[in-house]
Amino acid sequence: MRAVLLIACGLLTACATTSQTQRAVLCATDWTSHDGKSMPWRSWSVPAGQKPRGVVIAVHGLSGAASDFWPLGEHLATQGYSVYAYELRGQGHDPVQEERGDIESAAVWQQDLATFHKIIKRRHPRTPVYWYGESLGSLITLHTAARLRWGDPDALILATPIAGLRMAVGGFQRWLLEAVAAVSPRTRYSLGQLAGVDESSIQVTSTTTHGGQMARTPHHVSAFSLRLLTAVGGMMDASARAAARLKMPVLFLASPRDILSSADQIQRLFGQVRSGDKKLLWYTRSHHLLLHDVQRNEVVHDVATWLRGLERQHP
Repeated sequence: MRAVLLIACGLLTACATTSQTQRAVLCATDWTSHDGKSMPWRSWSVPAGQKPRGVVIAVHGLSGAASDFWPLGEHLATQGYSVYAYELRGQGHDPVQEERGDIESAAVWQQDLATFHKIIKRRHPRTPVYWYGESLGSLITLHTAARLRWGDPDALILATPIAGLRMAVGGFQRWLLEAVAAVSPRTRYSLGQLAGVDESSIQVTSTTTHGGQMARTPHHVSAFSLRLLTAVGGMMDASARAAARLKMPVLFLASPRDILSSADQIQRLFGQVRSGDKKLLWYTRSHHLLLHDVQRNEVVHDVATWLRGLERQHP
């Protein structure tokens, strides 16, 4: 028993001191990124003793969480795919409470994803690794994939991609926000304040609004720093150039009722994807949160079908 306790303490110490050595590592419930930052993660694994046919890394959206991917994780695990989802720094499960709602730059998110990808590749060598990005996560996965070499990741899934904003921010208003951000980057605003709308009117599923959803969500972030919002805006502005650099297979999952991007904006971004292996699926009865709306089962089934198709094309 003493030996077991010593081993357990050694393992705990190894994870606890990782932030000092700044070595990227995956522990039982948290992982450490390139700069020593530790964040929670979770997974849905294939049955014990079974080798996954593929691995999916899922990246959540603004004010979202890794747990949002339970419909995808539970379904794909039955189809032979393991799903890993990590919490974004600056969001509701960031262990440093004062950093919630803030990020130094978009590059930090992108470096985190590249680092997490390397960790998962070490855990699953010679296994295809796919990325699934939802909303803000779609921007992060898009831009990170555009910077990496061919085939890394093996494919990209962009769910409710932020391809633009239905309510365009005027040139003066954009300039003013960026000017204030340069002087006071950590000044915070809620999404409702910026958009000039009541958050209870922002429809995110067929039966819920953003305000109603967040009211019962423990990882809700009530306000975001201007530098975080300008980081998101910068990624949006550069999305067309990033899409043109994609060479891996790409799947778009979208709704014409999406509160953020219009169908035309999504179609335009899809057209800018360079990959010759790309597909766009529409879910006409759903809204922004596809995995939690009325066509949830169709979405996860379509993802599994598409992944199996990739295996047949690239055995």
